[in-house]
Parts: sequence; C-alpha cells; structure tokens
Amino acid sequence: MSCVFTPALSSGTCSGSTMTDCARPERLIFHIDADAFFAAVEQASNPRLRNRPVVVCGIPLEHGVVTAASYEARKFGVKAGIPFFQARALLPHGVFLPVNIPKYLSYSLRLLAIYLQYTPLVEAYSVDEVFLDLTGAPDPPAVLGEKIRRQIFRETGLTVTAGAGPNKLVAKIATETVKPNGLCVIRACELPGRLAPLPVSICPGIGPKTAEVLQAAGITTLGQLAAVPLVKLRSVFGLWGEKLHQAARGINDEPVLPLDRRPPEKSMGHETSFPTPLTSARRLEGVIWILSSKTAFRLREKKMLATGIRVKTRLKVNEKKIETRTFQRQLPVAITSEVQLAPAARELFFTHWAGLPVKGLGVTATGLVSEEAARRQLSLFPEIYPGVNKLEPVLDRLRRKYGEDILVRAANLLAGE
Repeated sequence: MSCVFTPALSSGTCSGSTMTDCARPERLIFHIDADAFFAAVEQASNPRLRNRPVVVCGIPLEHGVVTAASYEARKFGVKAGIPFFQARALLPHGVFLPVNIPKYLSYSLRLLAIYLQYTPLVEAYSVDEVFLDLTGAPDPPAVLGEKIRRQIFRETGLTVTAGAGPNKLVAKIATETVKPNGLCVIRACELPGRLAPLPVSICPGIGPKTAEVLQAAGITTLGQLAAVPLVKLRSVFGLWGEKLHQAARGINDEPVLPLDRRPPEKSMGHETSFPTPLTSARRLEGVIWILSSKTAFRLREKKMLATGIRVKTRLKVNEKKIETRTFQRQLPVAITSEVQLAPAARELFFTHWAGLPVKGLGVTATGLVSEEAARRQLSLFPEIYPGVNKLEPVLDRLRRKYGEDILVRAANLLAGE
C-alpha cells in the first residue's frame, strides 16, 4: 500500500494498486463523512472559533450531553455522549454551544448539492455521511476523491474523510482507517490483504458486545474472523453469524439508494440518556414532552402522521444491570401534534413504569402515513384540540429559523426541575 501526502488540505491519501493492477471492471462506491460535523460547522460559520476547542451540547446545557466535539476539544478527552458537567471539568476553557439543528441541516444540504454534481446516486446515510455510486467515473478513485474533498473545503470550509471501495461496507471501513481529513481507496482485488490486519471493531455492525464475544474467543482482527468456519459462527451468533462471515471478507451487495428510491420511513422518534438515572415522575414527564415535541416537529416537516406510538426505556435494575424495555400501542386516529403525541406517550410510560431508576428514555411515532393518505381518515373525526393546527405552523416557522429548542412548552420545563 502506498501513501501519498497532499499538502494544504489532505492529512493523508492512501490508495492501493493502480487501475492496471485491477483490470476487471468493478463498482466504485464512496463513503464520505464530514469531520466532527456539528462542531466543524460552528467553526466554519464563525472565524473566531477556528482552531479553538468547540463542544456542542444538548439543551439545556447544564442537563445536556455532548453531541459533538471538535478535534481540538477531543485532545482533552471530551467526546460525544459524555455529560456536560464532565466535559466542562475536562475542558474549562472550551467553547460550549447549544445544538443548532437548522444551521447543520443548511450545511448538510450544501454538501448534498456538491455530491449531486458528481452523480445522481447519492444516499444520505445521516446528516453528515453519504454514500456515492461513482461506478464508471473517468478519473481514478484517488484523484476523484481528492477532487471532491477539495471542492467541499473550498466551498464550505469543512473537511471530510472519504473511503472508496467495491461496495458500501468496504467504503465505510476505508473511511474509518484514515479519520480525520483523509482519503483511502481499497480495490476489490486487495480485499484479503487490506482487511485482514484491521480490528473487528472497525466493521460496521460489530458493536462492543459482539467484539467482546469475539475477543474472548481470541478473534481480534478481520483476518482471524474470516478464518472461522461459517458453521461455527452460525452456532454462536445465529443468522448474524452469516453476516459476520461475509463482512470479514468485504462482501456486501447493498445498492446505493438515493432519496427517490428509498422505502418510506415507517417510524421516527427521539431518545436521550441521563448521566444520573431519573426517579422523579415530574422530570420524566417533562422529558416525555420534550421528546414528543421534537418527534412531532419532524413528523410535520416530513408531512407524515403517526398511527401508533412506542416508548423505549432503559432501566437500572440493580448496580450491575441495565435493562431495556419497550412498550407500544395503536392510536385511535393518525396524529401529528405534540399535544396529542405527548399525552399518549405519557400514559404509555406511566402505565408500565414501576418506579425503577430511568437511565434512558425514547419516544417514537410508528405506523407512519403521508398527510395525503391520512386526509380522508382525519376528516371523519371532529377537531379534538381546537387551535392546534392554526398555532403549530407558526411555531414550526420559529423552530426552523431559530432552532428546535427556541420554544418550550410550560410542561417541558418539568424536565429541568
């Protein structure tokens, strides 16, 4: 493997053999991940924050957790998922900012516009990650990847890490090997040698628990995993064993699905975790309202309605055991308002909650239908909450302009008591 370092922008370009080394035609899939996206957007949009340790947290800050940390902040041990108070203790001189979803979505759309200049086959994997199908592109993969990265930096001020391979799995693994601000290309004919020395934890889908089981069996690299007979993997992991067997060999045939080809969403929701488990019914009710409000806002943005609701809880059973429990039910009518969603979620939670400390909580709208499909159903029912439909479009406009958390219902304040 050769490494070529490009001045000014690239921290590293790693590409394997040339086109002549791999003569047979193959798919070319790119995975591109914006580096420390939320924090990087704050730095790009405010020159005074560049090269400073920036930490983006949920609202309210004093009760929130870290959503993103710039690489300057990560040097001090600050990372996503830790509580605000811990991040502040690690980095007292850091710049702590509340999450600003509209700003991040704006930058995400700017990135998407750049990707679409190269191919219509763009799959938005998340707000800061995409897959591109660039099969048949005239430029060599390394040249093409560097071209995209430079354009992004020039037009947005953001750096991205890019990985390329014969499929989505290998492209994502390639990205993980050169973060941040790097480029890695893995050709199909290089797969065994390039994947073999990598740790199993680098593979998408292999989480901490699976990695722990594998490590207990002496399997720490993808090469070692690839050497395990399929029958043995199936006996330990069931159907998941077959996926592990294929992943270790870089086998994946998932297509890149642009937005117009993706199946409709069946559910959407929000969840949060608490550094200190909650036992206060009033605070838990406030959190339910906040999560329901965020979920309802997303429903309206997507022009969808929910016909069911699901509440997910992570409960501290004892000092050593955290248990996840999920409850759901159908709704009598399709809804899109937090005034309807939150009471339903509240009733579902308190019907099943036995008072155990709550480590995490989530509210998800299920059985989604489009507004068009639901219009006839809604017309059959009287208006249960007069004024809701007139008020919420106004509130949504304010949320789009100033952020989801600019408006807080009085009930939501219970979460901060």
